[in-house]
Amino acid sequence: MRDSEIPGPPERVLGTALRNARIEASFGLRELGRWLGVDAALLSSWELGERVPTLEDVAGVLGALGVVGEKKARIMALARELAGASWIMPGSQADTAHSAIVAGHERNAESVTVWAPLRIPDLLQIPDYVRLVFGPSLWDQEVLERVVGNRLSRNRILFGTEAVEARLFIGTEALRNDFGDADVMLRQVRYLVEVSQRVKIRIVPSQTVTEGAFSCYRQRDETDVVYCPHHRAGVFLTGRQAAPYAGTIERLAEAALSAEDSLHRLSAAVAGFAEEVKAQRLANEAGLTKLLAGEDPAG
Repeated sequence: MRDSEIPGPPERVLGTALRNARIEASFGLRELGRWLGVDAALLSSWELGERVPTLEDVAGVLGALGVVGEKKARIMALARELAGASWIMPGSQADTAHSAIVAGHERNAESVTVWAPLRIPDLLQIPDYVRLVFGPSLWDQEVLERVVGNRLSRNRILFGTEAVEARLFIGTEALRNDFGDADVMLRQVRYLVEVSQRVKIRIVPSQTVTEGAFSCYRQRDETDVVYCPHHRAGVFLTGRQAAPYAGTIERLAEAALSAEDSLHRLSAAVAGFAEEVKAQRLANEAGLTKLLAGEDPAG
């Protein structure tokens, strides 16, 4: 077992996963300690990331908690990859553990920089937009609503009493109606216009910066953690592997429209979606009129 004076991001990730597993199994620290023959204070230090358990320690904890299958494999993978400069969190953000790890880095951040080339940033999504993002892959309505709630709770780092400094770069492609729902896009972009007075939102021509979406968290211990979301996993980078993203952030700042021009671009998008919604409403009304008159609405 190795010690760590300042818990680094991998230690926090593993500790959070162990704590979540214990709570889900309805175990207290002392109760679990008695099962394992381990002092509760040591268990607490593992969960806080102050000390790092061995693979045998982690396996013992998971066995006592009855954790099996995919969840066990995921936590054991975290333990194995702890020594590396980067690690992978399996599953999408619809997975509770994955979402909790992302939220934990956000809560521990002094500042956040987000690049969202194709989708509205997680921290700025309205509920119906979240449903469009996750709805096709989540048929269980209860699970979907839990995901919506988890995502909305994260925006406290932008608007809560302890809000952090944040820069959000949004690609022009994110302002397209790729979901086919102009009404949701209208309300989503109107929300961006509204909050642009409170957070730094800059629009970036998507083709000028080719890197995929990422979030960079400057942690309280002055280390940087870069999170790169993927469809079925998330990659966390630290140290030398995170360092190149500082240059990417500089390129984003250079390529971005000014705050004023960004607001104009958002306002233009609002106007475009409003016209699209109006046209769709008129088409629906015309179709209904034909239907009531006994005509073929498609004719």
